[in-house]
Amino acid sequence: MTERIQKSIEEIRIKSKALFFQLTEEREMNKSLLAELRTLKEIESNLIEKEAACLREISDLKMALEEAKSQVVEVSIPSFGKKEDEIDELVKEIEYCIGQLKK
Repeated sequence: MTERIQKSIEEIRIKSKALFFQLTEEREMNKSLLAELRTLKEIESNLIEKEAACLREISDLKMALEEAKSQVVEVSIPSFGKKEDEIDELVKEIEYCIGQLKK
């Protein structure tokens, strides 16, 4: 019976060591995952700040666009035509030139 008890104790000791190593590995994995979680939370925080900045910029740009739309733009169209006196003068010059050509 003592041999059987010794064998059981040895099996328990082996299982205990295996569980201890498994626990140690799980704790290390937990630390690693917690560090990764902190990093991801920092990234999330930065992205939220960037999103807020972008939304503010969009709002400012929309306001500027609305202001630009509401402004009245006056465009003066230049006169390309000649005054009547200038036209009469040109017609006289053309008639004179035609008269000179006929001579």
